[in-house]
Amino acid sequence: MFNPSLDVSGDAVVNQIPSHIVFATDFTARCDRAQDRAVQLAIEWSASLTAVHAIDDAGIAANASVRHAHQIAARRKAKRLREDLAGIEGLRSSVLVKSGRPATVVQALATRERADLIVTGLARSMILGVLPMGSTVMTLARSSIVPVLVVKKKLLDTRSRMLVATDLTASSSTALQVALNWFPNGQHGLFHVIDPPYRMWAEDKAAYLRQVEQFAIDECARFAVEAAGAAAPNRFDITVRDGDVVDALRPVVDQGDLDLVIVGTHGRADVMNFLLGSVSSRIVNEIESDVLVVPPSFSGLRSGMPTLG
Repeated sequence: MFNPSLDVSGDAVVNQIPSHIVFATDFTARCDRAQDRAVQLAIEWSASLTAVHAIDDAGIAANASVRHAHQIAARRKAKRLREDLAGIEGLRSSVLVKSGRPATVVQALATRERADLIVTGLARSMILGVLPMGSTVMTLARSSIVPVLVVKKKLLDTRSRMLVATDLTASSSTALQVALNWFPNGQHGLFHVIDPPYRMWAEDKAAYLRQVEQFAIDECARFAVEAAGAAAPNRFDITVRDGDVVDALRPVVDQGDLDLVIVGTHGRADVMNFLLGSVSSRIVNEIESDVLVVPPSFSGLRSGMPTLG
C-alpha cells in the first residue's frame, strides 16, 4: 500500500492533486454516476467543479421551434443541477450551458479554465460512437490535453484498487505518475502484455513463456523505478500476460474487482490501437471498471515534476 508520507525521489513524485475538474454532462441518467464521482473527487481534493452541457444545434432538427424548445429544456436542467450542486456542503461549483460540438465545448472550457481533469459518463455496454455522448468520449480520449475519466461504477473509494496499463514508454510514465499522485492511498497494480517471439520454436513452450514473463516483470520494475523512483516497484503489484490486450486485461480486472484502469493515450502503434481504435470500444464495453485516459503531454503534475519524453 502506498505511503503518501514517503518521498521516493525528491521532486520525481510529489503529492499534487487536481484543483479544477470539468464534468461533461448530457443531463441523462448515464451521467449520474459520473456526476457523483466528479462531486466526490472535487470535495476530496478541495477542487472546484464546473459542469458543462453543450447544445449541439447540428444534431437537432432544423425546425426553429424544436431547437428553441431544446435550448429551454437544457437551461432548465442546468438550473436544477446548479441548485443541486449548490446544496452540497464543501463543494465549489458552477454549471454552464454552451452551444457547439460537445467535445469542442468541453475541451475549450478545460483549456480556458486550466482544468486538470475531465469527468464524463458512459453507460455500460454502450458502443462508442453510437450515441452522442459515446462519440464525445472517443473524441476527448483522442485529443484532450488533460486526463479524461470515463465513469461506469458507483462511487469510488479513494483507497480503491486500480491498475496502470503500460507499454513501458514515456506516455505510460505519465499515467503511472498520475496514479501515484492522484490516488496515493490506492492499491496500485501495473499491467503489461507481451507477445513472446519464437514461441512456436521453443521445445518447452510453458517454460519459455515463464522465462519471457519474468523478463517482462523485471522490465516493468525497472520502468517503475525510472518513472517514479527506487521505491516504486514496492508500490505496484506487477501483472504480465500474453495475448490480446483486452482479453488479457478483462480477467485481471474482474478477479481483482478493480475500480479503475489508468492508461496513456500514445506510445507504440499497438497502444495507439489499444486506445483509439476498436480495442478502445472493447475496453469501455467489456472491462468492468472506470477508465482514466492520460495524454502523454499532460502537464498537470505540478510542483516541478519533470516531463518524461
